[in-house]
Parts: sequence; C-alpha cells; structure tokens
Amino acid sequence: MRRSGWMVLLLAAFLPLSGCKETFDFLPYAREIEDMALMRTLGVDLTAEGVRVTASTGIQAQGAKPPTILEEEARSISAACLSMQAQGAAYVFYGHVGQLLLGEDLARQGVRPALDYVMRDIEMRLETKLYVLQGGEAGAAIQAAAQEDSAAEQLEALEADAGLLSDFMNRTVEEVLEDLEENGDSFVPALTLGENGRLEPAGYALIQDGALVGWAQGEAAMGINLLQGWVDADVLEVDVPTGGRAALRLVGAKTRVEPVLEGESLTGLRLRCRVNANLAEYDGAADEAVLTALERALEERCRARLTAVAELCRTLEGDFVQFAPRAGRSAPWRWSAIQEQWNPAGWNLDVVVEAELWRGYNMREH
Repeated sequence: MRRSGWMVLLLAAFLPLSGCKETFDFLPYAREIEDMALMRTLGVDLTAEGVRVTASTGIQAQGAKPPTILEEEARSISAACLSMQAQGAAYVFYGHVGQLLLGEDLARQGVRPALDYVMRDIEMRLETKLYVLQGGEAGAAIQAAAQEDSAAEQLEALEADAGLLSDFMNRTVEEVLEDLEENGDSFVPALTLGENGRLEPAGYALIQDGALVGWAQGEAAMGINLLQGWVDADVLEVDVPTGGRAALRLVGAKTRVEPVLEGESLTGLRLRCRVNANLAEYDGAADEAVLTALERALEERCRARLTAVAELCRTLEGDFVQFAPRAGRSAPWRWSAIQEQWNPAGWNLDVVVEAELWRGYNMREH
C-alpha cells in the first residue's frame, strides 16, 4: 500500500512533462518581462452601460517613452480589463498596480464593486492605494497626468510625501474594506486635478453605506489626521498673549473615544486627546507663563479640529472614522448598548484635549 502511494506521487510529479497542459490550467503562464505591459495605475469611471476602466503604465525606458494608456468600457471591471488584452501585442499585467483611482460619479453610486474586484482578482493586491477624484473622471485625470509625466509617478510621489501633509494620508483598499465590513462607512483620500495635469491632495472622501456622500476638508480633514494620530507634519501657528507668534510642531497625538452613559442610556460621546508638540519657532523668552499659554492655544485648536470631524459625522449621519467601534473597544462590556442606541444626532459631544510642549528644546524638565 505504501509503495502504491509513492508511485502515485511520482506520477503526479512527472505529469507536467507529459504534454498534458490542459490538466494544469490553474498554474500561471510563464512570460518574458519584455512581452508584458506592467500597469501601475487603474482608474474606474461610471458610464451609462457600466464602467470605463483606464489603465496606465509609468514612464518607460528611463523617461524616454511616455506611459502606455489603455481604456475599455464594459458592464464590469473584469470584462473591461480582459478586453484590454486585445489592444496590443504585449500581455497586460495588473500585478504591479499600486493605485486605484475612482471617479466621483462612480464613487457616489458605490465603491464596493471596485474594491471587490481588487479583492478577488488573481493579479491585483489589497495593499493597492485607493483614491477618489473630486469633481471629475479618473480616466481623464490619468490622461492629463500623462502630459506631464504619469499618474503613477505623481501618486507615488504623493504617497512618499503624505507624511508631510496635515490633512491627507494614504489608505489601502484593504483598510477601507475593513471599515466597510465593520460598519459600512469609511474615508478615502481625495484628489483634484490641478494645473498642468498635476494630481493634488484634497482632504478625504466620506463613504457611507459604501457610497460617497461628502468631503472632509480643511479643519475637518486635519481633525481626521489628529484622530488617527497622523500628525508628524502638522505645524500650528498661534498668537502669544505677551506678543508675537509662535510655531508649534506636533510630534504625537493619541485619542481615546469613550461612550457617555447614564445607567443603560447612551447620552453622548467623549473624545480624550493627548497632544505633544515642540516649540519650533518663537523669538521671545519661553518662560513658564508663555509655555502654558501656548499649550492652552494648542488645546483649543485641536479641540476645534476634532469637533469639526464629529459635527461632520453628525450632519451627514455617518460614522466615517469608526467612532462606534472605538467607543466599543474602550467599554466592551457596554458594546450591545452602544450598538442598539447609536444615534449621534441628539447627543452631547465632549472633547477633552491635553497638550504638552516637550522634546529636544530643553524648555522644561521631564
């Protein structure tokens, strides 16, 4: 019996050499890299009959050749991508796609089909960065970017510089899918098409029940970064009571979301935020009174940003930044009550911020 088993395994190992190729169709085909078009950016837009998919490579041959851009319309993303294979001699490969750009109209109808395609396709990756284009079509933006360099080059530069922005941060398809699975709502980095075909950051697109319903920009977008702890590039300029202005660079932030309950009734939400900052610039004497005043000013600015996020969620009736799950994690024994009574429209909101100036500038002993 043992010998028979070994014979079966040996025959299975040599079957690929027998010429019976159709038996192994589940295996990927081997291809030469020069025979492949390596797509790096995918754009999806809404059409009357379905979707329009635009795929773009990066700049080729060290900048000597412009990006290759393919475009197809179909009833589904899968069908459009498959149809692109007939547009040239090279095999179109989507395994190098690093950015998925959705047009505004498509996002308003729903982002789930596009994300589902990424999750199920054998070549696409869940770590692909996701963006929504405000006020336009993804395909047109990809075409415009190619007049300058390519959408891939621009978005990769933006991804590298995201840590230098206080109102923008990268998010992956996987992260957004996790949010949607948890409560149906999420937020996605937003882009606009600027002058000379440049893709520029524009805060965040707000997704409710899987569809775009609004935008977080300005203070609200900065509040999202603060809530997530993405503050390393945030510099606040504040007036000093004794005269002059100071620049404070945020170097850390941590926010805890707590439910406010009276007995079994959920009556509000409390945000507790601790912020640390360096005194980056001030031309006066940084005595104790000045430092205390700067900390109070920093607390007020951060409180305004967090309040802007919460009010936006209340106005649009969406939990885009996962307030409910975060409140549940801080009081897991009350999770059932939080779920059953979650309705922020009539709640009290309490935002508590504690700021401290520290690190590297020897202003205080810690």
